[in-house]
Amino acid sequence: MRELLTAIYGNCRVNHSFGWSALPEDYLTTPIGDLLRQVRTALGGLRGHRDFIKSAVVPPCDFYISTPPFIVELDESQHFSLPRLSALSLYPVTLRYGFSVSRWQELCRGIDARDDTPIDRDERRAWYDTLRDLVPPLHGFEPTVRLYAEAYPWCTLDAAQSPDCEQFNAWLDNRPPRSDATKQ
Repeated sequence: MRELLTAIYGNCRVNHSFGWSALPEDYLTTPIGDLLRQVRTALGGLRGHRDFIKSAVVPPCDFYISTPPFIVELDESQHFSLPRLSALSLYPVTLRYGFSVSRWQELCRGIDARDDTPIDRDERRAWYDTLRDLVPPLHGFEPTVRLYAEAYPWCTLDAAQSPDCEQFNAWLDNRPPRSDATKQ
């Protein structure tokens, strides 16, 4: 995936950290302050795990593209849990997202992942995913792009092949890939 992103955008950093706060109180005066408060309350009330924010900063993202600035997250099945569904259900339709929120909600309902080691792991993951979705635009970034790891055999795409780069770029743009380019 890094090779594809580099072929398309030129510069791609893996596991990049920005030092952005993970604490909702630090966003109180921003356009997402109330939303983050709602998400935190909902996650804490879901299973009673209220002390799930363990890091003062947002953990590193999967991929960072600097021009135009945006983040790409590759979501494996563990990202599709009841806590993530709870957070996604609060996302306002007025914001722009780099993925289909309704599709992610469907995946949460269908997969219903559970990771209780540590006991609040699902809440933590849902919170940090929410921050990676909502905080970057505050810093002038395009919406975070999310790709479902099992949606396509990503490793079959070759960054040296223009049709593969075009197909991958279509996924990044949240469009279905061309059917004539789909590999078996």
